[in-house]
Amino acid sequence: MGYIDCDTHAIESLRTWSYLAPKDEHFRPPEKKTDGSQSQWNRLKHFWEMPSGQLIICGLEVESAPGQPPPSVRLLDDVAGRVKWMDDLNVDTQIIIPSFFLAALFTDPAAQTALTASYNRWMADCSKESNGRLRWSLVPPLLDIDAAKEEIRFGAANDAASVMMRPLECEKLLTDPYFYPVYEEAQKHNLTIGVHIGNASSPVYENSAAIMHAIVPMTAAFVNIFTSDFATRFPELRFGFLEGGSEWLPFALREISRGAETAWRQDVALADVPLAGTNLFIDCTFDEDLPYVLKFSGEDNLVLGSDFGHADIGTDVGAHGVMCERTDVDAAVLNKITSENGRRLYGL
Repeated sequence: MGYIDCDTHAIESLRTWSYLAPKDEHFRPPEKKTDGSQSQWNRLKHFWEMPSGQLIICGLEVESAPGQPPPSVRLLDDVAGRVKWMDDLNVDTQIIIPSFFLAALFTDPAAQTALTASYNRWMADCSKESNGRLRWSLVPPLLDIDAAKEEIRFGAANDAASVMMRPLECEKLLTDPYFYPVYEEAQKHNLTIGVHIGNASSPVYENSAAIMHAIVPMTAAFVNIFTSDFATRFPELRFGFLEGGSEWLPFALREISRGAETAWRQDVALADVPLAGTNLFIDCTFDEDLPYVLKFSGEDNLVLGSDFGHADIGTDVGAHGVMCERTDVDAAVLNKITSENGRRLYGL
C-alpha cells in the first residue's frame, strides 16, 4: 500500500468563493495587493482581507520554487496534476486542509457560515474529481453550532475525512461543552477531529514569531483533551494533532504526570506508553528524535503529513519517502507512521 499524507493544503482562489449563494455574495473576501512586507508569508503580495483588516494567504499570483508543485496544483485548479504528483510520491490519499481558515478570525456567524459552506462545496467537487484520492477536512462554522452540524452532515455525504479545528476556537478550549454537539455529530458520521496548528484568538499571523503562537496552544489542547473524560464521553471519536511535530509530546505528558502527583489532577494515571490504546494521533516530522518520542506515543499513534500545497517551515513534499529511509526506527514502525496509522486516524 502507498502512503497516507495526513496533512496537506489547498490555497483558496477565486474558485473557492464561486459557491457562495447569491444572498451571501457580500461576504466574499476582497483581494488586497501589498508590497509584501505585511505578512510572515515571504514574497506574497496578494491577500484576502477580512473586515478587521486581517490579511490571509490568497491563491492569486502565487509562485512556486523550482521542483515544487506548480500553483495550479497547489490551488487545486489542476486536480489531475495533483493526483499525478501523488502517484510519483507513492501517496494513496491526501487529506486536504484549508489555508484561509487556519488564520481567519470571525465575529459574524452569518459570514463564517457563508464562507465555510462555499469552501466545503468546492472541496467536495475537488474530491469527486479526484475519484476519492483527495479526501478533505471540512470547516465547521463554529459560531453557529446548528450550521456546523449541517456542514458536518454535508461533509460526511461528500467524502470528507475530518472536521478541522484550531487549538483554540471561539475564545474557548476544545474541551468546552459548547463543542460537544460538534463532537457528537462527527462521531456519529465517523469523522476525525483534525486539530491543526493555528490561533483563533488573536491576529498573530502578521508576526514572524506566529508559528510558536500556533504550536504552544496545540500542546495545551492536547493536555486538556488527554486529561478530560472524552475517552468515555466520545469513545469512537478520533483526534489528530497536525503540523506541530511530536517532540512536544514527552514534555506534555511529563507535565501531566507531575500534575497527577499533586493536587492538580490526582485522577490521571499514565500508562507505561501513555498514548497506546487511545484515539489520539500526533503528526510527527521525519527529522525528529523518534526513538525517544516513541517511548511515549507507542508505534500506533504517530502519523505523517508533508504540508503539500504550502511552502513554509513545515513543508516537505517528499517527507514520507525520507521518513522510510531512516535506520534508527524499525521498518515496520515506519510503515505504520507513513501508512497504517493514517488510515486508522481518518477511518480510511
